[in-house]
Amino acid sequence: MNQIRFNILKVMKFILLYFITISLLQTNNLQGQQMYSQTIEIKIKVLKDYVVSHGIAYYQKIYKDYEYTAKGDSANEKRFDIELSIQNNSSKNIYIWLMTCSWTDNFLINNNYVFFTGDDCDSNYPTELEIKSGQKKVYKTTLIKSIKFDYPPSNTVYSKQVETTKLGLIVINDIFKKSRSQIVDFNKYRTLMNDKSKWKVIWSNPLYLLK
Repeated sequence: MNQIRFNILKVMKFILLYFITISLLQTNNLQGQQMYSQTIEIKIKVLKDYVVSHGIAYYQKIYKDYEYTAKGDSANEKRFDIELSIQNNSSKNIYIWLMTCSWTDNFLINNNYVFFTGDDCDSNYPTELEIKSGQKKVYKTTLIKSIKFDYPPSNTVYSKQVETTKLGLIVINDIFKKSRSQIVDFNKYRTLMNDKSKWKVIWSNPLYLLK
């Protein structure tokens, strides 16, 4: 009987320690998220919006999993050329891991109707970007708005959509710690990018692209 009671107490102690550990990890992650959000400021703005017309074969390839009603020889797609800046608002230099070409891989989009055009890369690898105190880095890319609003499937009524478009920088390293080498170990980078629990995401200001 005493042995059973001992085993029960042992299991309860283990469970208690488990939940305490999880709670501490969540608290530390939240504190780190808040600190990084105060340090790093992500700003985006639209430079130009326009419409691109593609042959219907393009849409059948890109949107093949959706039953959109794009018919005829071509269909239109709304695009937005944007500028994105990463600003260091702290008194210290910071270090961020980004891909050298496909840097958009290190960003999330907060809705399901806007996506990046993608990058044509001859050379592409993770590197450590240094941003000095008060400095900012500026990038340009293009966003595509899904054709689902212009060519919805038959008898489809969409529910209320997320009104904003925000880009979120995925931070997977200690931004105040400089690596030994500017080129990041790819295996370490890939492991951290695959583990979303390690991510800290810094969100940009909103854009309103539903109109």
